[in-house]
Amino acid sequence: MLSLPGQPRAEALLNAALQQPVHAYLLHGAPGSGKRDAALGFAALLLGCDVRRIVPGSHPDLAMIEPEGESLLVDQVHELGAKLRYRPQEATRRVGIVDEADRLNRDAANAFLKTLEEPPGEVVLILVADDLTRVLPTVRSRCQTIAFPPLAASALTERLVADGCDRATAEQVGRRARGDLAFARRLAVDDGVRSWLAALEEQVVLALTSGLAAEDAAVQATLAGIKAAGDRAEAAAAEETAATLARFEKLPASRELDRERRRVEALGKATAARRRRRAETDMMRAVVATVQLVLRDVLCVQAGASDRVVSPLDPAVLAEIAEQVPRSRIERALASIDEVRRALAQPINVGLALAAVFARVALVRRGERVSA
Repeated sequence: MLSLPGQPRAEALLNAALQQPVHAYLLHGAPGSGKRDAALGFAALLLGCDVRRIVPGSHPDLAMIEPEGESLLVDQVHELGAKLRYRPQEATRRVGIVDEADRLNRDAANAFLKTLEEPPGEVVLILVADDLTRVLPTVRSRCQTIAFPPLAASALTERLVADGCDRATAEQVGRRARGDLAFARRLAVDDGVRSWLAALEEQVVLALTSGLAAEDAAVQATLAGIKAAGDRAEAAAAEETAATLARFEKLPASRELDRERRRVEALGKATAARRRRRAETDMMRAVVATVQLVLRDVLCVQAGASDRVVSPLDPAVLAEIAEQVPRSRIERALASIDEVRRALAQPINVGLALAAVFARVALVRRGERVSA
């Protein structure tokens, strides 16, 4: 059975589906809500295998696609359809996973409709999307949609404990991660990310109290941490591509091999760029969540609910900010920063997004109206 702590409705629906699955499911919800974990676990149960085999090329009855660059392309959809056309070899069915289905461009989505309208009888498709509104209505209507709301702090704690994190750390991280499982996992194991976040919190406090002496320097310092995460993600993808190309060196030379090598090199570059984009966007989302958390904690102090404070900031500092800044300014800032969070669903310039967040925080202290 599939276990999804914090997502009881999705858990019940997917476990019920194991008995008699329909041809397509669309798992959608906020980034970090656990839907990708659910998709992999559901696929493993459908195929009767260990979840560690749910990776491209590991199981003969599994096909997976994800964006090459910023979008899922027609050629990828055709490739997926071709892999699912044959009868299963090891399991009783074939499973296709479409990650970031909200990034199907219009041509790819229309091509995918043919697979959805006339699916092979032994195939189950699992689509994963952050933004349901960006999935074509014609695609949505042919899938059973399953929502994944943001995870509660208690659910994040249990997920982290299941991953092997000690409970004290898991509880602290669970409160700070704002419902984002991927960010919580990174925060639980990466001392560098925790230090980077602590520095960010101090910058936010300075912006709200004495003011930042050099706002651009604060932006650049925070941006350096985001870019470092992108560098690591890109390097990991490059290593995977290099390992694949190294295996080609052991094979006899041929035109077909040269063609495949060029294809792998091109795919590797696109994958590295996509992973960099995803890593940097995830870190930018963490910036927004952290800034909003500090502002929320100030509101808690103003409301006499200091016991609801989550950030590790000095209570005296939060109290000082609460006395200096009217509640209305903080509420406007929260709403304005939330617009930046929503914009992260699209490819954006991370540096500009970061500058926009710091500018909105600075406006709170100066008493100017926070621009939308």
